[in-house]
Amino acid sequence: MIWGKDTQFWLRTALVILAVLLFISIHAVYWPLVVSLIFTFILIPIRDGLRYLVYGICKCRLPENLAIGFSFVILILILACVANVILRPLLYQLNLLAANFNTIVLQMSVLVNHLENDQTHVYIPEQVKQLINEALVKAGNYGVDSITNVVKSVVVIAGTVVEFCVVPFITFYFMKDGAHLVQSFISIFPPTYRPRLEGIAGEIHRVLSRYIRGQIILSCIIAGVIFCGMWIMGVPYPMVIGLLAAITEWIPIVGPIVGAVPAILLGATVSGSLALKVLIFYVIVQQMDSHVIMPQVMGAVIRLHPVVIIISLLIGGTLMGVAGMILTVPITAVLQILCSHLWFYELYKDKEMDVHGKR
Repeated sequence: MIWGKDTQFWLRTALVILAVLLFISIHAVYWPLVVSLIFTFILIPIRDGLRYLVYGICKCRLPENLAIGFSFVILILILACVANVILRPLLYQLNLLAANFNTIVLQMSVLVNHLENDQTHVYIPEQVKQLINEALVKAGNYGVDSITNVVKSVVVIAGTVVEFCVVPFITFYFMKDGAHLVQSFISIFPPTYRPRLEGIAGEIHRVLSRYIRGQIILSCIIAGVIFCGMWIMGVPYPMVIGLLAAITEWIPIVGPIVGAVPAILLGATVSGSLALKVLIFYVIVQQMDSHVIMPQVMGAVIRLHPVVIIISLLIGGTLMGVAGMILTVPITAVLQILCSHLWFYELYKDKEMDVHGKR
């Protein structure tokens, strides 16, 4: 059977989509690849910087394999220094928070009951009070286990020994043969479409690399600012709050709100005025993040409407939980690029028809 060009094109496209869906459905496969991709985007500037530095000093080109190896060493040294300075006190504060979690929940329950006393005259409907008390009870029951799981997740970050060993190898070959892999993928399509596909691949690479590097910088800045603010104001567990702020910074729109709630509640266990100060501090930081820091760091990397982001967050959270909410923006950005070029097939089809017509 001889397939027409239209049928061949759409059949190959369908096979690519099925392969992507199969890849996403296998968690043990895609998580090492996602982590490797993140490390690749982090290491590429280090590798290029080393090669540029060596060429500027010695007027000779550093071999690519050596440059990749040295970039790994530099990243490992940076991570080791960060772990030595931050990880130990962070784990100590996480364990301390887990040990005192029930006491904190009890303090919050007492605070809610005192909001309606004779001095404050704050009216809280019974249904609202009941919901708050039920939430606090559930938090007390499950909070210790959740925090313990977080501690275990921080310690066992690779998940398994196999994944831990696989990630560096995948990262190495992504850095070494990434362009060749992309060209191999593009080669399954007819030659007429390959120049446009190369442009799409380059656009996706630019968006993802800028987004990942920008988010890492943003997370570090916000974590440092939040930690310093909480430590100066005397809020308990400032490093834990800073870590939470760094994680929630990856979740657009709702992430900073989610990260602020535990800090405000912990401040309320000390005093109501401290909780108010924490709230004001978070509002100021959020405004600085949105209008000063993010535009400088990210620029116009991803142009998505807030409604599109919220819908994507709901879909990602439903399908993959918190990880889905973190990954939803880059995935949506890639889909936006693909959709914007979706009908390039018709463009080439028309051109091909014009060529045949002229003949």
